Amino acid sequence: MRVASLTGLRGVAAVSVLLYHIPHQPAFAGFAIPLFSRAYLAVDLFFILSGFVISYGYHDRVLNHLGASSYIDFLINRMARVWPLHLIVTLVFGLRILLNISGSQSIDLTPANIFANLFMVQSWGWGTQPIAGNSWSVSTEVAAYLIYPLIAIIAFSRWAWAQAALCVGLLVLVASSGMGSSGPLDVNDSDSVLTLLRCLAGFSLGVLTFRVAEKPWCKALIDRPSGFALVCGLIALALLLPRADVLVVCLMPALVLSCYYDGPAARSVMANPLSFHLGLISYSIYLWHPLVRDVAARTMNVAQRHGIIGFDWLFVGGMVAATWLICWVSYLLIEVRGHRLIKWLQRGRPERPRPIEAAAP
Repeated sequence: MRVASLTGLRGVAAVSVLLYHIPHQPAFAGFAIPLFSRAYLAVDLFFILSGFVISYGYHDRVLNHLGASSYIDFLINRMARVWPLHLIVTLVFGLRILLNISGSQSIDLTPANIFANLFMVQSWGWGTQPIAGNSWSVSTEVAAYLIYPLIAIIAFSRWAWAQAALCVGLLVLVASSGMGSSGPLDVNDSDSVLTLLRCLAGFSLGVLTFRVAEKPWCKALIDRPSGFALVCGLIALALLLPRADVLVVCLMPALVLSCYYDGPAARSVMANPLSFHLGLISYSIYLWHPLVRDVAARTMNVAQRHGIIGFDWLFVGGMVAATWLICWVSYLLIEVRGHRLIKWLQRGRPERPRPIEAAAP
C-alpha cells in the first residue's frame, strides 16, 4: 500500500536537492535560489522517510515473524529496489571518468573504489569514494537496512526514549564536527564514519516516528486541518535560523506524519499528479541529475566559445527537461524492470508487472 502524500514528499525533496546542486556547477553559479540554499537537509528527510516507510511496509514481517528467512527476504527486497539503478549509474559515471565527458574527474577508479561501489559499501567510513557522487547516501542506507531489525526492536521497546536521545546526540555530533560543506549537517565525507552516523540517526528517527504514528496523542497533535501548514511553517522558521540544522531535522518527523495522515492540505501539495510523479522517479532524479548538470554546463561552455552567449537560462531549462526525461525512462526501464528481474531470480517465476514504491535516495 502506498501513501500518495509520502511519495510526493519524496519527489519534492528530490527536486529540492536538484535545485540546490545546480549552482554548485561553476557555469551555473548565477542560478542559485536562496530558498534552496539549505536543501542538503532534504537528504536527512530521505533518511527519515526511509525509516518510516520501511517500517510501514516491513515491521510486521521482520519483527513479529523475525527469522533468517524473513530477514533475507527483506534484504533482497531492499536491494532489488536500490541496487539495479545504483549499478547502472555507477557504470555510467565510471565511463564518464574514463572518457572525461563532463570535463571534470575527481575520483580514481582504483580496485578498492570499484569493489566498494559495486557492493554499495563505499561510504561506510573506510576511505573509499562514491563513483556516482550522490550515491554516498544510498550506500549508508544499505548499512541501515542491514541493522534494521535491531533498530526496530529498540524503537518498539521501553528503550525508545534512549534511542531518540541517541539520534539527536548523533546529529549534534555530526553538526558540530566542522566537516559540513554548505552547513553544519552537510557531512558526506567518505573518510569519516560521521557520514554513516548521519544516516543511521535519521533512519532511526523515521522508525521511531512510525512507532508513534497511531498514538492518539500524536494524531490529536498533528492530524488536524491546520497541521500540515503549521509544520511547514515551523520548518520554514527554523531554516531562517543560522546553524539550526539539527532543529530542522528534528521537526521533519512531524512533516512525515502530517503527510502520512494524508489530510486535504497535504494531499493538495504532495499528492497532486506532478508531486506524485516526481516521487515515483525521485531515486532516478537524485542519482542522475549531477551528470546531466555537468554535461549541460560543458555544452554551454563550448557554445559560448563559439560565440553563442546570453542563453544560459536555455541551457538550465534544457538540463531540467533532460533530467526529467532521462529519469522517467530510467524509472521504467531500470528501476521497475531491475526490481522485477531480481524478484524473478529469487522466486524462480515471473512477477506480475506493477509500479514500485519510490526508493530512498
